[in-house]
Amino acid sequence: MKRTVLALCAIIIALSAGRAQGTIQQRLQGHPKIDSLVSEVTALGRSVRVSYYYDGRLHKTIMIGCGLMKDYQPTPPTGDPKQDSQAQKLDSVRQMETLRLKRAYDAMRRTCQQLTDEAKESYSWEYHRGGVDSVRYTIALGEYASGDTMQTYRRNRDMFYYNAPEIITFGYDPVPGSDVSPWRQKGYATFRYEYTPDSVSKMIAPFDKDAYTRLLQPILKQKGITTRQFYVYHDSTFTIEKKDWNNEEFVIRSNTISPRQLKSETWGTVYTLGSSAQADTVLSQIKQATWAFLNEHPGMDFSFNPSSEYHSRALEDMFHTFDSKRVPSSFYIYVHRSPIPGSTTASEHHIVILESKGDIMVPMEWQILKSWKNGKIEYDKKAAKNLTPKQARDNTSASRSTITRGYEPID
Repeated sequence: MKRTVLALCAIIIALSAGRAQGTIQQRLQGHPKIDSLVSEVTALGRSVRVSYYYDGRLHKTIMIGCGLMKDYQPTPPTGDPKQDSQAQKLDSVRQMETLRLKRAYDAMRRTCQQLTDEAKESYSWEYHRGGVDSVRYTIALGEYASGDTMQTYRRNRDMFYYNAPEIITFGYDPVPGSDVSPWRQKGYATFRYEYTPDSVSKMIAPFDKDAYTRLLQPILKQKGITTRQFYVYHDSTFTIEKKDWNNEEFVIRSNTISPRQLKSETWGTVYTLGSSAQADTVLSQIKQATWAFLNEHPGMDFSFNPSSEYHSRALEDMFHTFDSKRVPSSFYIYVHRSPIPGSTTASEHHIVILESKGDIMVPMEWQILKSWKNGKIEYDKKAAKNLTPKQARDNTSASRSTITRGYEPID
């Protein structure tokens, strides 16, 4: 415990000195109107995903999603006092949610309208007819000192800008079938902001896994945290059949195609937190340690999502890095929350660290998995006592993803 406290103190000192909270975050501060928008929609209860990544250049992206409900109309009275009283309570909730979503949508659209006045180039398109609405904004702010020419592409009613320091896109489209229920959204809006301060790409430094894990281990070895590992192996002697969505075998499967790997291995370590309070504390500590590491090791390929939270069923990617050598390797940190069987309120919180050589593969039953070797499954006996394979699949079925990734190998 003493070692843990000392390690965390070192992280806090680095933060207070402006190192972890300084260089990357200050360089990627971005536009003040975007910061105001984030504050406004967050206050309205909307989630905002903020991501940082480096691919030779530093980037910051902000993603906001927002649905719009139909204009509020109270439920007609039935004459049954009990039923009408319940309807009034639900109407109050629906009216509040309708107003909250409308305010968030208006904030995003208003920000786009304001930014067009200072844009290097902008595009907008709107369609309104018979209660059907579609809106598009694409905005480019600033220009690079190197004189790089901004590129513009158009596809149907969508415009895309490249090679500008700040690019904003906003789109809203109707959702089919909104008449089914007053709770069904009538449309959905997506706002995206990307800030890339430098136009010239630099060399990518190798990922120093040992230095990073030295920061993480004291945090993940705290009292109350249990650890379990699993292993996945696949080679060319076993063909993975393509299945339908409901029978998918993997929650995560990232394939390499150039050159195709003949052998792939994935090592997973699952850290189960002792309580929701500890889960929140540990996640915050990992984020602080990651900021400290990224600023101490500049120029490394990474993607970091400090806005990540524990979500039910979803394996949410908080941090990852990829090394495209002859045999590519990956390092991922995911966060996950799953219900405890037999309880309607309690949940388990997990930090999942994955390392791979070649393809990365995580079977659906990762919560109780000991190993998966060319389709042969062995379950962890202790974990499987409390969770069936079906329950393990159900706990992660919302986050399935299959990615095919091409790259040029570097020796």
